[in-house]
Amino acid sequence: MALLDFDAGYFSLPSPWRGFDRWLNRFRHRRAVRINAHDVELRWTTRADRSLRARREPLVVELQLYFSCVVQKRVLFHADYAGASVEVMPGLKIAFHPLASAACEPVEFAASHPPGRDLSDGKAARMVPRRVDIDFRNEAWEGQFYY
Repeated sequence: MALLDFDAGYFSLPSPWRGFDRWLNRFRHRRAVRINAHDVELRWTTRADRSLRARREPLVVELQLYFSCVVQKRVLFHADYAGASVEVMPGLKIAFHPLASAACEPVEFAASHPPGRDLSDGKAARMVPRRVDIDFRNEAWEGQFYY
């Protein structure tokens, strides 16, 4: 008999271990930057700070606002990024990139997030988030942004 996966659904129950981990590893490091004439607060954990200081190349945190069948917020981490970015501190940069897919195809959208029109010059460029949280857990970068 299979156990129920309470983390898989839309109305999922959060894991109590995740809350305990957040309590132990708070977002203690903070910096404020300006993106498109908007203030953005960037927060990261001590684990992320240790990993950032150990890196040789800068980490670029790309905040994507992806318009397709639905609007999706994505946080991508790059070692090499060709677009415009703002330096938060030595070794850490942040970029905001709104874009729209060419067509609404749910299967293709879920599989690969195909690139489409760049919306950096339009009204979507004003939809800059107010806060970004970054963590480094289980040897992988995690991020989320909030309005």
